[in-house]
Formats: sequence, C-alpha cells, structure tokens
Amino acid sequence: MVLYITEQEVKGLVDMNDSIEALEKAFGRWSDAASANLPRQRLPLAKRSLNVMAGALPGGDLFGYRGYTSAIRFNLLILMSLKQEAPLAFIECGWLSRTRTGAASGVATRHLARADAKTMALIGTGRISADQIRAVAAVRDLEWVKVFSRDAEKRAWFAGQMAEEFDFPILPAESVEACLEGADIVTTATNAREPVVLGKWLKPGVHVNGAGANDGKRRELDEAAVLKSDIVVVDHLEQAHIEAGLLMDMVRDGKLAWKDVAELGSVVEKAEPKRTGPDQITFFHSLGLAFEDVAFGALIYEKAVAAGIGRTV
Repeated sequence: MVLYITEQEVKGLVDMNDSIEALEKAFGRWSDAASANLPRQRLPLAKRSLNVMAGALPGGDLFGYRGYTSAIRFNLLILMSLKQEAPLAFIECGWLSRTRTGAASGVATRHLARADAKTMALIGTGRISADQIRAVAAVRDLEWVKVFSRDAEKRAWFAGQMAEEFDFPILPAESVEACLEGADIVTTATNAREPVVLGKWLKPGVHVNGAGANDGKRRELDEAAVLKSDIVVVDHLEQAHIEAGLLMDMVRDGKLAWKDVAELGSVVEKAEPKRTGPDQITFFHSLGLAFEDVAFGALIYEKAVAAGIGRTV
C-alpha cells in the first residue's frame, strides 16, 4: 500500500528544524556510493514547463522523484524503497520544497557563516523568502533582519508579517545597499535577470546565500561578488553546470574554474573547504536538489507512519 500525504498533513508533521537536520544528515553522507542526484529536467509545455528531478539517499534503499509545474499547481514527490521494491508514499510538496529551499541555506549558513554572525539582509519578499529567515534564525542567534524588494508596500507588509513571528526586529530597507549595510549574512531570494547584489557592497566576513537563481537565465549577484568570495559552494556541481548561469558564464570567460567551486556535501561531510578567518567572504549558490526533497520526504514519511497520518491508496 502507498501512503498519500497532503500538504496540510505535511505542515503538521515537520518544521524548519526538521528539514535542516534531514538535509544535514543526508549531506553528511554525500560521498556514499548510493547517494545520487539527477539534475532538474524541464519539459516545455504550451504554458511554462513540467520540471522533473530525482535523487537517491545514502544507504541504498530510499529514492524518489519529484514533478512539478506552476501552470496547473502540480507538485508531487514519489518516495520509493529498493528493499521493499515498491513505492512508499505520494507526498504533496509545495510547502516541502519551499521549506527545504530555506533549509539548504540554513545548512550552508551553519557551516560557512561566522560563528558570531547575528545580522541578516534579505533581498526579495516572494514565495521562498519567509523560509530563508526561518532557516537562518534556526542556526544563528539573530539580532535583526532587514528586507528589501522593489515594491515598498510589499516589503513593509512582509516585514510586518515576519516581525509577528520572531522576537527580533525585521525592518524594511529603502535600497539593496542600505539593506546590506551591517549585515553578517546576506540572502537573495529573487528571480532577477540582472544582478541585484554587487560585490562592492559586500563587507569582509559576510556569508551570502543565493537562493533564487536556479535557472540559467537568472542573475542575483554580479561577477565581482563571486570573485570577491574566498569560498564558493553549490549544492551539486553537475546541476550547476546546467543551472548556475552566473558561474557558467564566468567559467566560459576564464574568470572562474569549476575546480574552485565546492559542493555542499563536501562542506558538511568533510569540512572542506572551511572558513579559516573572520574576514573571509563565503558564497553558497543554491539550486535546489531532488536529493534534498527525498531526504526531507523520507523524514515526513517516517513521521506520518508513526503518527498514523495520511491515507493508503
């Protein structure tokens, strides 16, 4: 029998801390022979596209694939077991994917940001933005967050909504540069086609999470920001060769080499590369992996079975 778990049921089973721990556990065995990630494939449709991605977890049992398209509000993870030779669950995963996108930034921040980092700048107030704050707040003791988006009313509304959730100030900023001023951690969560964060604005010691540019046409940072970074990390190099447009351009132009870009799994599993000084700038370019979806989905399935939640189909 296969368990069907709805979006609302998922929300009641897990939270951001669960997602961060699930991803950290999985990336902690990134080099396991069974660990695998198939980069996102985009099937063009008459309206938008069908996106399909797959991953397998360390240990050699659990694997799965996710399909989604915003055109018809379809977003589903299929979790399967090699040992049982059967599918285990169908999990609605709109909330799941937003949460694990934040969790990836949380894992990167935990391992790359300065231990004393306590201030955050968030660029973008869209669908994935709230979880970026939740994730960073889960791994660092924040004193304040500043947010910027182009729409002044929206950023003020967003800041007000998020301030109700946390016991530290969340303040709207009038510009990107003003938002970044004094921030130890900078997160971009936009679908910008032109850079919104410039290298000249990054102060020594800052950690940057680029969470929005998972499409080869998007650019959230400029080349100067990458060149200024002492450590550059992606969640999966193979996927970066397809989707990390900024890095792809820089490699093509001879300004960057793929050998100088690390994977998040190496950072978590082997602590390589690691921050070696308080003034180093670190940059995590998040693309969003099925490996992450399956890791979080496996935990959701485990909790659903234990709680007797979901319906068999």
